[in-house]
Amino acid sequence: MDTSVWLRERGLAHLRADDYGVWLEDGRCLRFLVHVDPGPVGGAIGERERSTAGLGAVLAGYRRTDPFVPVGAVLVIAHDAAQEANLLADLMNRPLRAPVAVTTADLLHQQRPHESVWRVSAATARHRLIEIPPAVKLCPISRR
Repeated sequence: MDTSVWLRERGLAHLRADDYGVWLEDGRCLRFLVHVDPGPVGGAIGERERSTAGLGAVLAGYRRTDPFVPVGAVLVIAHDAAQEANLLADLMNRPLRAPVAVTTADLLHQQRPHESVWRVSAATARHRLIEIPPAVKLCPISRR
């Protein structure tokens, strides 16, 4: 299903996620939305715009959202470490209702998305996808 259709059906048409996914591991699942920072257009961006470029606007969409976002996590892939740090600082200063985990494109090129590449605003350690801290709701998988 198209992500924009999925969001619209849940009353979240103002969010512009790049994709929706479900990770299954060890009898647990994590439903998530993914946002990818494309980086600066043409490689040039003003210093004033650097901290709010790209994904900063994405976070604003979640700040306008009702407390219920029907996923266990919002995953954000920042263009680089500086953008990741800016996003994490923004999340510390103005937390979102939805749980957010951030990584960089470089880390995902070096490791797989389910490995310890995700950071949440209050943590310095990186987490595996299925082990994102407990604020993120995991849904049990029924075993038949």
